Amino acid sequence: MYEDKEFYDIPDVHKFYLAHRRRPDNPNDALERPLFLEIAGNLTNLDIIDLGCGDASFGKDALLQGARSYEGVEVSSSMLDIARQTLAGTSGKVRHESIETWRAKAEQVDLVSSRLALNYVEHLKPVFEEIYKALRAGGRLIISVEHPVITSNFASLSEGRRTTWLVDNYFNSGARKHMWLGSEVTKYHHTLEEYFNFVTDAGFELTRVRESCPERENFLSEEEYERRLRIPLFLFIAARKPKFE
Repeated sequence: MYEDKEFYDIPDVHKFYLAHRRRPDNPNDALERPLFLEIAGNLTNLDIIDLGCGDASFGKDALLQGARSYEGVEVSSSMLDIARQTLAGTSGKVRHESIETWRAKAEQVDLVSSRLALNYVEHLKPVFEEIYKALRAGGRLIISVEHPVITSNFASLSEGRRTTWLVDNYFNSGARKHMWLGSEVTKYHHTLEEYFNFVTDAGFELTRVRESCPERENFLSEEEYERRLRIPLFLFIAARKPKFE
């Protein structure tokens, strides 16, 4: 019924996603956002492209910090509408396009970001090559993805709220189908080594690798904080385009 729709354009998915993001201690806000912004650091006077920008909250944060420009790339029409609302009254822009078809102008930005979007892309090698092309010399790449120990196997998610995490089939990269937000979704698993190779093979210098170790001050619930200490949900990679080639 929904085969022709982007996942986040399925009505029930969109509804459940918004409810998920409003939930206290949701992993996006308690784990991913604080660490991503810490790695991003000072954004003053930067031109930024954000791949799979979702609600474009990073764009609003960046522009408030003094970023020179922000352009989000988003394939979901529903998320695009939210992104435009988020950026209303700012200079930020959003392009309705998939990450796979996005093409950059050479050396157009100082930072390319992607937050929890690349797991939905099957072929990542050309994406990293395009990102490299888009960046000026010395420009940065910062990505967050679901951690490979999570994407290796979603079997333990079938019971609902996870209390155990099964790592299996780790070295078999590729599609993983599972139920998420009430509908079946396809994500793509890659090993930690593969992510590093995508970055370095494109020509980047790897500068930082972080995992989503929780900070107590970002959680209202002690129980949820302790639960998130058990396994990393997210992987963060930062890299830089060399200043001299």
